[in-house]
Amino acid sequence: MNPTSASQDVRRSASLAPQVKLLHGEQTTTSHLTTIVPATKIKLSLSQLTTMRWSLEDEVLQLKALGYDGIGLWRPKVSESGEGAAAEVIRKADVGVASLSFAGGFTGRNSFSFRDAMADARDAICEAELLGAENLIVVGGARNHHTIRHSRRLVTEALRELSEFAMLHGVRLSLLPMHSFFAPTWTYLHTLDETLELLDNVNHPSVGLAFDTYHLWREPRLLERIPELVPLTGVVQVSDSRRAPQTDSDRCFPGEGRIPLNDIVRAFQQAGYDGYFDVQVWSDEGWAKTSVEMVRLCQSSAVQLAQPTGSPLSSLPVGE
Repeated sequence: MNPTSASQDVRRSASLAPQVKLLHGEQTTTSHLTTIVPATKIKLSLSQLTTMRWSLEDEVLQLKALGYDGIGLWRPKVSESGEGAAAEVIRKADVGVASLSFAGGFTGRNSFSFRDAMADARDAICEAELLGAENLIVVGGARNHHTIRHSRRLVTEALRELSEFAMLHGVRLSLLPMHSFFAPTWTYLHTLDETLELLDNVNHPSVGLAFDTYHLWREPRLLERIPELVPLTGVVQVSDSRRAPQTDSDRCFPGEGRIPLNDIVRAFQQAGYDGYFDVQVWSDEGWAKTSVEMVRLCQSSAVQLAQPTGSPLSSLPVGE
């Protein structure tokens, strides 16, 4: 898709692309910005894992024009700018920070010992405090030849040990369960029940849940359960899906797939959730797009999530 056709698509969708400055040498469309005021205000952030090719300066420049209130930070991109410099950019831009990703790996994969992972997690907590991040996203770790019981013990021990340190630094540790496809490399935690059981065993106010629509939308009775999740949920990560996971990065933007995102978002809001909905799209297809196309997709995602309607969760197939 070229810039001309991208602009045509934007006009047809009734959400005009904003006037945007140069991004990595690509001149974007110069249409006047149409400010969209949703019927129900939703607190949106845009993850750096979505805008992989943009610099931090580009990201904070665009956020509010595209309909976002904050940013979700990714540690490798923060390190490119330097933690202090990144914190200053964010402060000057006056944007909120939904989360910082990732810490964890407590089960010893990737040549990290338990103590290595703990030291890194403490560094990440301090980094989150400096950046003003409300949540540090924690991925427990793959089984790594352990029994499930031993894996659970390691992650529980880690979170208990880190919880007071996190509280002292004003950071919430938000534990992320993931689809079973990610078991070999990311985490053994796949379901709400096992994650909630672990959080109950940790039992600390600075340790909670990172709810990701891509990973958890197929949970049984999900909409009914959201009220019990809200007190534990630090951040809701949002992306769409066309099919069961095939790779680590085959997600799509809200509205492009089959997840009933509006129903899930509305259920969280009605249950009293007032945190960020972080648009986090791991997508090889998305990362290959031009900045013109990414501007359009990011704005259309904000518009999509503000809509009051969605597909009934019960009408969709289960079993993947």
